[in-house]
Amino acid sequence: MRKAYITRYGAFGDHLHCSHVPRLLKQVRGFDHIAFEYNPKGYAIFLNNPWIDEHIHYNPLNPTIKNIPVSFLMKRWQVMKEEEEFDEHINLQWSIEETYLASENTNDYYRDSAHRRKLFGDLNYYDRTTKWIGLDDHVGTKGELYFGDEEENIVKGIFQERYKDKFVVVANLSGTTKQKLFIDAKQILTTFLDKHKDVFVITMGDKAVKDNLEFEHERIVRKATRYPFRQSMLTCKYANLVIGPESGLCVASTLLGAPTIQMMTSTGVYNHGGDASNDYSIQADIYCSPCHKAIYEVIGCPNFYHNGVKYPKCVKSFDTDLILSKMDEIYDSYRA
Repeated sequence: MRKAYITRYGAFGDHLHCSHVPRLLKQVRGFDHIAFEYNPKGYAIFLNNPWIDEHIHYNPLNPTIKNIPVSFLMKRWQVMKEEEEFDEHINLQWSIEETYLASENTNDYYRDSAHRRKLFGDLNYYDRTTKWIGLDDHVGTKGELYFGDEEENIVKGIFQERYKDKFVVVANLSGTTKQKLFIDAKQILTTFLDKHKDVFVITMGDKAVKDNLEFEHERIVRKATRYPFRQSMLTCKYANLVIGPESGLCVASTLLGAPTIQMMTSTGVYNHGGDASNDYSIQADIYCSPCHKAIYEVIGCPNFYHNGVKYPKCVKSFDTDLILSKMDEIYDSYRA
């Protein structure tokens, strides 16, 4: 029996962009047993995946170990491979970070955007991961999500009961880093709601946006922090339109077939599924976008303050008329 041991820690989008790897390892490389070690966010992506035989949950941000050097993790992976007698350890850690996004502790972060665009190329993240594991012939393979009947029925039931014959928009208001913010959500969503009386909007996001960006409207359903991520993804699947900053939820919605408008800032449209027929993403209209930076502290970016918090200016650099025209295009296509 040939056994492979995969490791990947990261955000939801990171896990989505490698969710096709277990199947490729079995079908193409002939492994019989796949063990996958991931942090808690990976659980939402890999649950029910039939190509994974062994799920290993591990949280490197646990308070008791988060200050231990990264060499601890590397030693752990070596010990796991040897003790469990795996034939190969496939390390997907930094598979995107080292090749597409410069973090604030790297020299490339402090170079100009043109340098990083040339350095990181124009592959989408699925293809980057496929090439990372040496399967260049399988470039074009997309991610995979697997839901159980009970999960599907819960969300389908909500749509049948509450949103029958309605046009449902999921508006994701935030992601993990500072450039992933739907700062003009109120203006854009209110305009769209006023124009189309059969539209309902479901807002999603983290606690920060729940407190700062969610707003009241008779046809807005506020679900920021209230849905588990798997339920959020399924809600996108059954929605008529998903809109938000470049984020894991928008990656999932594109993968699941929902017409999706991602507002791309540090990442290029081509990185996040711009080749998909249901992808209507747009790039921020600012000279430095895409910058290919993971922006946590907003170092070196044109910036502004919102409610006392510093954000990169790219989040305010979208043509709202263009966004609304794309929303209308999707709406008109649905109602045609």
